[in-house]
Order: sequence, then C-alpha cells, then structure tokens
Amino acid sequence: MKKNRLLKLILGGVLAALSSSSLGGDADKTTANPLRLEPAEIPYSEMNTDMPPWPDEEILSGVSEHRYKYLFSGDINVAIYEAKPMTLQINDYDIDEFVTVVSGTLILTAEGGSPRRFGVGESVLVPKGFTGTWEMQGNFREMVVIMNENRSSQ
Repeated sequence: MKKNRLLKLILGGVLAALSSSSLGGDADKTTANPLRLEPAEIPYSEMNTDMPPWPDEEILSGVSEHRYKYLFSGDINVAIYEAKPMTLQINDYDIDEFVTVVSGTLILTAEGGSPRRFGVGESVLVPKGFTGTWEMQGNFREMVVIMNENRSSQ
C-alpha cells in the first residue's frame, strides 16, 4: 500500500504542475467553455511517458508499460490512460475513481467477489477502499475522472 500511495503522490505532483500551468486549447481557464473530450482520438505517440511503473509486488501478470495524458485539470482531473495487458493487485485503493473504457476490456474483481467485466463505452466507479484485482486486456485505454486534491492547496 505504501508504494501505491507513493505512485499517487508522484502523479499528484504532476497534476499540481499541470493545474498551475496552461493545458492549452480548450482547457483555457480564462473562459468557461465546454470541453469536448475525445479520448480515442489522442494518438499514443502524443501521450506522456513519465509515469512511473507499477510496483513489482502489485503486478500479478503482464508488464507495467503505460502512458497518460491529462485532458483537464480543475476541481477534477480528467485523463486518458493506456496500458499494455496486465493484472494488478490493488489493496485499499486510496481515491474514488470514475472510469470509462475507451478500448480493450477492464475486469475488476473485488476481494471475495466475482469478476465484473467492462467493455468499450461502459463506465464504472471504483470506490476508495477497493481491494481486489484490476485486469486490463487488449489494447486497453480508459478515461479517468478523479478529484483534484492539490487544487485545495492553491
């Protein structure tokens, strides 16, 4: 759990930097215009590669090879995340996360529960405290929405 928290702290630092800088284009803070989110249209080559790998002890299968791109940072953060097929063991997830599957398949299995499969276009809320497996199959891409915990400190 400590390494999971460390990964989130590192990502939180990236979010803090992004929320204090311009994200460009539709994310301009000077106007309150609706922002069209098209996560399937972002080329893999334009996604960020500086996300640290998942800790080895959390990887049950596959390799920790992934990219991300933030689409918006305000009171909430919206990002796309793409990963090679892998299964993670998640213990006491420390945030609420809203996920929409953009490509591939997501299979979540809560500890002691049955697998729940989510395909393209389907959404799921992974609540804080989730313990279980997080399996990403195929050319997996998701759009995630989380609260911007760094926003309150600005």
